[in-house]
Amino acid sequence: MSNTMKQVVLAAYPCGNPGPSDFRIEEVPVPEAGAREILLRTLYIALDPLIRFSLDEKVLSGASRMVPNAVMIGPTVCEVAASNHPDYAPGDVVEGRSGWQEYSVVAPDQSDYRGPPRKVDRALAPVSTALGALGGPGQTAYEGIVKVGRVAAGETVVISAAAGAVGSIAGQIVKVLGARAVGIAGGTVKCAALLDLGFDAVADYKAPDFADQLKTALPEGANVYLDNVGGDVTLAVMPHLKRGARMPMCGFIAYYGVGMEGPGPDHLPGFYRQIMAKGLEIKGFAGIFGGQKGLEDIAGWMKAGKIRFAESMVEGIEAAPQAFSSVFSGHDHVGKLLVRVAPEA
Repeated sequence: MSNTMKQVVLAAYPCGNPGPSDFRIEEVPVPEAGAREILLRTLYIALDPLIRFSLDEKVLSGASRMVPNAVMIGPTVCEVAASNHPDYAPGDVVEGRSGWQEYSVVAPDQSDYRGPPRKVDRALAPVSTALGALGGPGQTAYEGIVKVGRVAAGETVVISAAAGAVGSIAGQIVKVLGARAVGIAGGTVKCAALLDLGFDAVADYKAPDFADQLKTALPEGANVYLDNVGGDVTLAVMPHLKRGARMPMCGFIAYYGVGMEGPGPDHLPGFYRQIMAKGLEIKGFAGIFGGQKGLEDIAGWMKAGKIRFAESMVEGIEAAPQAFSSVFSGHDHVGKLLVRVAPEA
């Protein structure tokens, strides 16, 4: 093992959507594990869009807060390289929040509200899925569709950002429940991937005839709208929601780089009119509440061949800034976007 490692730090707060220049790659000594600590070798980093909440100079929302020159936060899958803790042994694979760095030291006894690093079962599925279908995105999809959306057989569910980590799993859960899944994604590559995953219909929000595609995909409207986007996409979906429709909201990426008051016209009057006129049920939620039951159900569906996990992989920690920035500027990645930092042992 080398005595030095690479890490990615926040160079400056982004103005709007992040760009590669907002980050900096540094080479530093590999840390050593102290008493009741473990040294982790990073295998995969998840480039979660929600990390953007931690990059605002003025605190707007979110539990974590980044400061310039600090190592970027984010979910990881790691291998235990050395252990001074009785609950972990070298060679164990764990999922946690060790950030954008090749090695890290973690004190399991001093973990945050998410708990200590979670051990990953190598036999269950590829360990990278602990950051996707069998991790937070899977829990989010399960929470939105099963618990908040309360999707029933025969209903129609429309999902924005359907080609992402959450949306791609959510649509497949919809099918498991016997409902109809309609996905909204940007570009022909993503839309084709959704049909391959079993979605019943798709609409390309980047296409000039997006409104017509959406109307064709939703001839009788929708009972549930899983919203990951907000913005113009949500405004286009609203007229298609049936009376009493449920709208689980777990993201609004169209506004992640916007403060409390965005530019442009105020769409709230029309939005409120739709809520009242149709008796819509809108609820924001966090994926961690999908819980262990969600992970167990998804694992069972994967084993039965009812759910496939989609991943897009970029290679090397140096690729993280550009790949993360592309999440907000347009890309053709389908499913969970990951950085492969090191090969598995």
